[in-house]
Amino acid sequence: MIQAAIDTSLTCVFAVADGERILFKGSLDSASRDNDQKLPPWILETLAGIGLKLSDIRRWTVGIGPGSFAGLRSGIAFIKGICAVTGAELLGVASAVATAAAAQGVAAGARIGVLMDGRCGQVILVPVRDMKLDGEPAALDPEQLLEDGNACDAWITPQAELIPPLPEAVQSRLQVVTQLDPTVFLREDVEKSPSCEPLYVRQAVFVKPKEVKTLQV
Repeated sequence: MIQAAIDTSLTCVFAVADGERILFKGSLDSASRDNDQKLPPWILETLAGIGLKLSDIRRWTVGIGPGSFAGLRSGIAFIKGICAVTGAELLGVASAVATAAAAQGVAAGARIGVLMDGRCGQVILVPVRDMKLDGEPAALDPEQLLEDGNACDAWITPQAELIPPLPEAVQSRLQVVTQLDPTVFLREDVEKSPSCEPLYVRQAVFVKPKEVKTLQV
């Protein structure tokens, strides 16, 4: 069976496989907010380049975050539209699972803390164990990472330049991944779900409303 995986939580990464054979793995050089314009033609051109059409893909797996709100929404909506037309199966996987898979020197069964930018001086902690979520993602103050309920055997982030300063006990063991590997989403040991609702836990940023102006008519 030919299947594909796509994640738009940070950048856009895409993979296509026929059984265990990887036919394509690559990324789109585009900001997540531009996905709605650049993603469709790129996917079509990529598939054509390996001799495939959209209808040849019988299963799509999409990353559901956490990550960019605009990126996740545009990517998931696009793939949902494809599946509605082609009848392909659609599954969702937490993007943080692919991040955790990049951690080095981690023993089986270890709890991996994926850290994302939470804005407002916070981080989003997404705990992963054995290729599935090990708790609900949460927005925390950096010091809260030291609390017993948030303890992890390893820490990793795809947003090293955005997250706030971390406690030394976390920072000294923090690993950095620059790009997710989309083939991780195709693995059989990855927890998949028919639900593709985005995992969006970033705190809202308050913007003071503008003063209402009186119009002269």
